[in-house]
Amino acid sequence: MFLSAIEGIDAPRALDRAGLGGSVASVSGGVVAGGAFANPDGRSVDAPDGTLFLELGLAPADGSLVRVEVALPPRARWNGRLVGLGNGGAGGFLPYREQGAYLRRGCATATTDLGTRAVVARAAPANAETIRDFGHRATHLAMVCGRALAEAAYGSPPRFVYFVGGSTGGQQALSLVQRHPEDCDAAIAAVPAHDRTALHAYFLWNWQASHRADGSMLFLGPQEKSWRRAVLDVLARRETMARARGRFASDPRWSADEREEALELAARRDPTLSPAHLDALRKMHEGPVHARTGARIHGGIPPGADFGPACGNLWLIDWAFGPGTDPFSIDFGADFDRYRAALAPDLDANSPDLDAFRARGGKLLVYSGSCDSCVPWHATAAWYRKLVERCGGVGAARSFCLYYVLPGRAHVGGPGVQTIRDEFRHLVAWREKGIAPRLVGHGCTAPAFDVPLRPFDL
Repeated sequence: MFLSAIEGIDAPRALDRAGLGGSVASVSGGVVAGGAFANPDGRSVDAPDGTLFLELGLAPADGSLVRVEVALPPRARWNGRLVGLGNGGAGGFLPYREQGAYLRRGCATATTDLGTRAVVARAAPANAETIRDFGHRATHLAMVCGRALAEAAYGSPPRFVYFVGGSTGGQQALSLVQRHPEDCDAAIAAVPAHDRTALHAYFLWNWQASHRADGSMLFLGPQEKSWRRAVLDVLARRETMARARGRFASDPRWSADEREEALELAARRDPTLSPAHLDALRKMHEGPVHARTGARIHGGIPPGADFGPACGNLWLIDWAFGPGTDPFSIDFGADFDRYRAALAPDLDANSPDLDAFRARGGKLLVYSGSCDSCVPWHATAAWYRKLVERCGGVGAARSFCLYYVLPGRAHVGGPGVQTIRDEFRHLVAWREKGIAPRLVGHGCTAPAFDVPLRPFDL
């Protein structure tokens, strides 16, 4: 039953009017007193006193259970904005890290566990409905709930609706503007895992290349370090960012000749690097290809990036082929074809058709990291090129969608630029006032620095 926490708000009726009545399994809520709130997963949120948290369970189909959390600051503090916040990894939890910051700004928020709690906890196997929820439906439902409950609480709908997410949250952002452009007015898609099926094929490819038949790791820490040193030494002579030279590659593009030169240099310096090591390095940095057609499936590990994040994350393989599947048993021919046919329609967000989003004044900030081996830049740059072609040129695309590759950014942190200063403030000014962003990247690792950012040169 719904706990009446703000006089006049009737959550079940609001959700019914939004077309969700038949899928609402549970609604509960409560008002924060003293600014501290523990969400249902036990995560602490620092929210303004008087904020209402509503917890919803939605069952849009048999085999589906999506948890949604909508948080509404007191009426006097609401700024008229609703912000959807993205999840991470395989989901299964209610996001909380950034929630308090947006609530303290006066924004209402909407989040979801992506409907994967039971799957992540191994309490149930992934099914077609779980895949659909994870890929796009749960995010859409969260935004519909957020809008409906904000209108019920405040007496008017949000003036502007935003979505902010990174990694899986970045996938959510791009899926939203492609599949449900009516759900948000502007979005940030950071290091987005939107080419989801190809990305996990990349993870599998790297795992197979970097492990022996018994499952042990082929590379020792010093061997990876000597390889990285060789790569950065080869690329140093063409590095244009002085603080990056010898520390990271500010531009992740490199040639086959540069890779071969780095392999030769690493082998000469480190005699423990055997031909098997060199073959594995070549495979991992070129990226997976289809076993039958030879077509490129995904790009490789960016130059100088860590191996670790690129050689795991096999949970989607388990979703597709069953828990405990031997990674060596999956081939990149028929197995890959079946895997992609089953999952790509719901999981991949690669469409350049943002026409509806653009027509309603939508704005989109997208960025990758030059040192991100977990979600490398390749697929997002390829998607942006298709968007540019659809729009008829770079200028037209950049009028509503900007793409950056942050020099030295890893998936989280990194040796160079790690964050963008005031990215949400810039997005708001762009969408609400038409002020085009002039973004500044911030490097937190000592010595800290700021650097102007330019859209990625395609």
